[in-house]
Amino acid sequence: MKEVIQQIYEKKEHYVCRHTGEELLLIPLKDNVADFNQYLTLNEVGAFIWDHIESGDDEASLVAKICLEFEADKNEVLIDLQHFLEKLRSFLVIQ
Repeated sequence: MKEVIQQIYEKKEHYVCRHTGEELLLIPLKDNVADFNQYLTLNEVGAFIWDHIESGDDEASLVAKICLEFEADKNEVLIDLQHFLEKLRSFLVIQ
């Protein structure tokens, strides 16, 4: 999973991000221009993860950050995080 996190981290610079209330809109950049044809909207937790993914993060560090911020159950966060990261990576790789 650390490899998935690193792949997401490396793609972050290729996206323009705009917070809209509690959600985050991810818009891909193509040739330094925003491509509004395909974008992704992240909820509050997804936006938190996107904003806090750093190089070298692993599942444990992200789970700790999420649990601290949202006072959530560690086991539930781990399962949800794994699913979210796989889906996010799939979206980013397609772009």
